Amino acid sequence: MKRIKLAMACSLLLLVGVSMGVTNFVILPFWASDVLVRESRSLQRFLAAVSFSTSEDDSQLPPPAVQSFLNDNPEGCIYWQGTFYPHHSSNPAPCRQELPPLLLAAEQTKTVQTSRTAITLLDLIETEYLYVVLPDTPFGVVAAGLPLTQALRSLWAKEQVIAVYLVFNVLILSALAFFRFMRAYVLPIDRMVESVENYQGDGLQALLAEKSGNELGQLSRSIEAMVQRIEADKEKLTRAVGELAANNTLLQNNQREMIRTEKLASVGRLAAGLAHEIGNPLSVAQGYVQLLGMDQCSEQERDEYIGKTLQELKRMDTLIRRLLDYARSGQGMAARYDVHAVLAGIVEDLAGQPVLKGIRLESDLHAQCCDVVVDTEQLRQVILNCVLNAVDAIDAAGRRSIGRITVATTQWLATDDGRALLHITIADNGTGIPDSLLQAVFDPFFTTKEPGAGTGLGLSVSLALVESMGGRMEVQSRDGEGTTMQITFPLAVGEDATPAGNI
Repeated sequence: MKRIKLAMACSLLLLVGVSMGVTNFVILPFWASDVLVRESRSLQRFLAAVSFSTSEDDSQLPPPAVQSFLNDNPEGCIYWQGTFYPHHSSNPAPCRQELPPLLLAAEQTKTVQTSRTAITLLDLIETEYLYVVLPDTPFGVVAAGLPLTQALRSLWAKEQVIAVYLVFNVLILSALAFFRFMRAYVLPIDRMVESVENYQGDGLQALLAEKSGNELGQLSRSIEAMVQRIEADKEKLTRAVGELAANNTLLQNNQREMIRTEKLASVGRLAAGLAHEIGNPLSVAQGYVQLLGMDQCSEQERDEYIGKTLQELKRMDTLIRRLLDYARSGQGMAARYDVHAVLAGIVEDLAGQPVLKGIRLESDLHAQCCDVVVDTEQLRQVILNCVLNAVDAIDAAGRRSIGRITVATTQWLATDDGRALLHITIADNGTGIPDSLLQAVFDPFFTTKEPGAGTGLGLSVSLALVESMGGRMEVQSRDGEGTTMQITFPLAVGEDATPAGNI
């Protein structure tokens, strides 16, 4: 506001000063005209007094009054008995050039001739003369001339005094206008600005005091209405944020439940095959235990039966532990991992599962760099979903005896942001996906399986998990030839171990 006040004060000074100056310049020619009328009358009286008071014996020489006039007015001139005075060459040329027409007019009309009784502002700036020609005197036609600047000496003296008064008037009027403007407009605006700056969401009581009917009062009421609308919108926004937070929490819970459901569905399929797989070592162990209960075996045979029983029990423990690892619901943490080691472990664990019986599960890990920031638990679930989908596709094509699933890695060139990419592919030789359905494979609850054979959440959940770790997931397929799931992660750089996100 300080700059505004300074600019306003300067503007008021300028406006009032210009106004006073223009007024003075407009009135000045009228004052000058009045002064010239008085000066011309004075010259006329002077010439008449000199002419009629001088005797004819002295007519050859100008009277002393004329010489006194010339001494008082060095730039003036006198026409006396056909002669211009003074005689010397410094006599102003305008008198000799401009007086003859007036002299002729006076002789012809026998009337007093006067010039420059009405002037303009430009005439005051230029060097002009005031002339008075008097006819019918004892000495014929006589005339006198004065420069306008000299004729207006009294006016310029008064103009200096007027200029001083104008300066005082400009200062006083500007100050009065400034304080009036401050009181009427600036101070209310200051109060409004202070109220807005100190607004804490509890209304603008100080602003409401401006109840005038002018534009400031209208502005105050408009701001008050705006604040009320802001408060109403703020309450709506608060409610919307609360509802959004609740919906977001519900969405996260539902998403976690979807992930858990899909994980349990996958584990259920593994458990179904595992139940049959456990039956064989369980029957063997039970037989050895029955033999141990008989007293007919020797000490050596007893030790052999115990060893084989423990071996079968260890086999069952390994199978169960693998199943429990996949069924674990605990959240891992994203960190820097060697993906090749993770994938090799997944392939090794899945290769012995009954659900893959008859299908070749191979790994082809050729990427030179394989360190990425992932959550291994989430990555295991994604790979398990893709492998189980590949198994279903191979079964649907009736190719279990020649089925093949390949988990491979490749490294691609750097992306636009300068980071290289690691691509993980899970390829199968199953039925493939028609082109018309490729766009919908990642939609929740979309499935090409028979009713009851799948939830339709596997790929949707996998996509969410991959994106939460900063990667992306794509599908490539040809109907009847097989499908390739492609998972892409940016390679870790330096000490990069920042998690991309968790669900």
